[in-house]
Amino acid sequence: MASYYIDSDKCQACTICAKRCPVGAIDGAPKKIHIIDQEKCIKCGTCLAACPDRFGAVTRLPAQNQL
Repeated sequence: MASYYIDSDKCQACTICAKRCPVGAIDGAPKKIHIIDQEKCIKCGTCLAACPDRFGAVTRLPAQNQL
């Protein structure tokens, strides 16, 4: 299963992704770089869709193959 990552160099701490996350997996506040709690994240991609294109801070990481 894929996971999502917020690039601290691109995040503008706008809180849009945190407000839209359906499970509250994103820790952040205005002027504080956001972090996705991978334990809470349900991998729905809402954060990726919510992040404004001009920032592009959220990246989808491909699933790692498990043996």
